[in-house]
Amino acid sequence: MNDRELYRQEKQAILDEYVEQLQELKEMASASGADAKNEFDKQIKTVELKIEEAKAALEAVAKASDEEIEAHKKAIDETFRAIYTHMSMS
Repeated sequence: MNDRELYRQEKQAILDEYVEQLQELKEMASASGADAKNEFDKQIKTVELKIEEAKAALEAVAKASDEEIEAHKKAIDETFRAIYTHMSMS
């Protein structure tokens, strides 16, 4: 297995954890009151969008040339930081 595939698999595992945490957040939102639910829904929507960005970025890594790979890794790391931040705020 090459470094690129190893990187992609590691990031995919982290992304899978975020998806699980998002599901837990959705469950908390559905059990909360209307005001809290609205706030949860905003956070959920933001995280869902970032997760989609991360999925697309991981696909791009698989197809990227050696020259492009570092830019893709940087974008993925920024997206993962954003997901982490939004999940922490929930």
